[in-house]
Amino acid sequence: MRISTQLYTVRNELANDVLGTLKQIASYGIEYVELGGLNRESVKDWKGYLDETGLKVSGAHYGLAEFETPDELFEVMNALDCKTIIMPWISSEHFASLDSLKAFTEPLIDAGTKCHEAGFDYLYHNHDFEIREIDGKAGLEHLMDIIPPHIMNFEVDVAWVRVGGKNEVEFINAHADRVKMLHLKDVDPSRTPQWTVAGDGLVDMDGCLKFAVKNGISFGAIELDESPGSPLDAVRASFEFFESKGFK
Repeated sequence: MRISTQLYTVRNELANDVLGTLKQIASYGIEYVELGGLNRESVKDWKGYLDETGLKVSGAHYGLAEFETPDELFEVMNALDCKTIIMPWISSEHFASLDSLKAFTEPLIDAGTKCHEAGFDYLYHNHDFEIREIDGKAGLEHLMDIIPPHIMNFEVDVAWVRVGGKNEVEFINAHADRVKMLHLKDVDPSRTPQWTVAGDGLVDMDGCLKFAVKNGISFGAIELDESPGSPLDAVRASFEFFESKGFK
């Protein structure tokens, strides 16, 4: 497994200085980033930034709206030399009941089918509400039951699994055949903000890393929704933690 960085962590820094922020990330020894939101025009500048810093793209987050113009989306992905598209977030109202969840699977299947036909992998990224149970089973597990693996698999955010009330290591091991990437986020709800540098929170990172090795996980992404101090310092410290475990 290679370590990537979800650029949402440094969104404010990117808003002020894209190239400088990417150079700083690369200076830590990080080689991959996970991004999103680029279009046919903005990807031209970003391709230059990535080439200059030597960073590569492990995956890109795009919502359902971008699948209304799939040709442009796939053009952007090809420009980034990236074959993994990730569904980043949807409203929790879709997980209010099994009926609302089943209705929501239709656009996901459509997006995943378009990806499959164009040669891309399609993954779903969870938050806490997908982990909460509907009729005795986590909402995310219902998605796994309904949508076949050739259409959609999963990038599991291990911290959100814990916040959602389940043990993250038990959960990913129970669904090893559907988990293709991880968000190696850490959390301690007693702190403000609750997101921590990797290894400083309550997530069983050793268990997650053992799972990744056993199951051939391609990428694990560093991410903090909010950082206890400087987001760039948090990225650096998190990467150093994973380096100490033999991952980079």
